Amino acid sequence: MKSGIFAVVNIGRLRLYVGEPCRVKERWSPILAQLEGGQCRHGALQMEWNKYEGNRKVTFHTASDLKKETTLIRYKQLLKDLQTT
Repeated sequence: MKSGIFAVVNIGRLRLYVGEPCRVKERWSPILAQLEGGQCRHGALQMEWNKYEGNRKVTFHTASDLKKETTLIRYKQLLKDLQTT
């Protein structure tokens, strides 16, 4: 699978964390396991996860998912940014 970007979104707080791994689709399960185990390397994301335990609504999206989402704020800018990846 090719490289790309991904976003982890905390819907309740409208927080978006973006990463650029290889094998994008394979990243969600390990990220989720790290978050649940308190071992996520991204400190701000781990703090957000811990703070809203039980109340969180976290989703994972690839660049192609985000390109299809037309209700995003600053959607045109996001599309422009995604085209450079």
